[in-house]
Amino acid sequence: MDKNKASTSRDTFSDRSLSTFKDSDWSFVPSVTDLSAREFDIYRDSMQPVLIRGGCSSWKACQRWSPDYFEKIAESVTVPIKTLTNGEIKVSSWQLAEYARFVMEAQPCKDGDSTSIATASPYCHDIPLLGVIESLAEDCQPFPADFLSPSYRQHWWRYSQFFMGPEGTVTPLHFDTLLSHNLFFQIFGTKQFTMLPPSQTAHCGRRGWRWFDVDPEQPDYARFPEYKLTTPAVVTVNAGDILYMPPGTLHHVRSLSTSISFAIDFHTKQSVLDALARSNEGMPSEVIYYNAIAALSVISDVSERITFPLYKQYLSYIS
Repeated sequence: MDKNKASTSRDTFSDRSLSTFKDSDWSFVPSVTDLSAREFDIYRDSMQPVLIRGGCSSWKACQRWSPDYFEKIAESVTVPIKTLTNGEIKVSSWQLAEYARFVMEAQPCKDGDSTSIATASPYCHDIPLLGVIESLAEDCQPFPADFLSPSYRQHWWRYSQFFMGPEGTVTPLHFDTLLSHNLFFQIFGTKQFTMLPPSQTAHCGRRGWRWFDVDPEQPDYARFPEYKLTTPAVVTVNAGDILYMPPGTLHHVRSLSTSISFAIDFHTKQSVLDALARSNEGMPSEVIYYNAIAALSVISDVSERITFPLYKQYLSYIS
C-alpha cells in the first residue's frame, strides 16, 4: 500500500480481526472529573472508553498553546501537512510558523456546509512535534505517565503525535493502525468524536486495513443499511479534557473550532499480543513490524535505547 494514499478501492479484510476484541458494546462514554492510575487501569482492562473532564486543564499548555504561540516559537521547524481529497492523502511540507498563520487566517465553513473544508483544508495531523521541540513537554505537567505502560513513561513525549488545524477539519472514520490504546489530550479548542466499538466493524463499510466509508454524521443507509445496527457514541472533547479509547475503537473526528491536541498510542502486553495475533488478517507489513518492536519493549523489556530508534519511524507513518 502506498503510504501516501488511503486506498480508494474496497479491499477484502476479515472483520473478525476486530469483532473478536473484547468490548462492552458501549453506546455512550462515561465522563469523570478525576481518575487515579488504578481506576484508569479498570477502564483500560475492560476496554471501556472514558472522558476525563479537565484532566489536563491545569497544564501550562492549556494557557499557552495557540496558533499564535506556535507561530512565535516554531523558528525553522518544517512539518508534513496532510490534505485529504476523495480518499487520497496528499502530503506537503510547510514551515510550522507558516501553517500556524494559515490556521489563524482560515475561515470556517459558511452556509451550513460542514463538509467542504473537510476535503480541502491542509491539516497538521499526527506528527511527532513534541519529540522535535522537546521543551513543549515542560508545558504538560503534571503528566499522567502512570496511565501508560512502563516502557513509555520516562520519555512519553517521544511517543506523542500532534494535531493542529482550523475549524471544520475532519479525520474520517478509522481505527488506530497498530490496534493500540489511545490517550488523547485536547489542549486548545474543541473536537467532536463519533465512536463505535470494534465489534461493530462489519457494519461500517470497511476499506483497506483501517478506514471506513460510512460518514457517521451523514450516513448513507442505501449504501450501508447495516449501519442502522450500530450504536455510535458522540463525545465533545473540550480544551483541558483527556479522552481514552481502547484498541480497535472506530472514531470519526471533527474540529468544532480551531484546535490543538496530541495523542499517545501505547501498547500493553495484552494489546500487543492481540495485535500480533491478527498479523495474518490483512495487517500491513509495516504495522506488523512496528507492533513487533513494541512487543520487544513491553513484553521483553528490551531497552528503549534499542527499540525507540526502530519504532520512531511509526510516528511519521502514513497509512
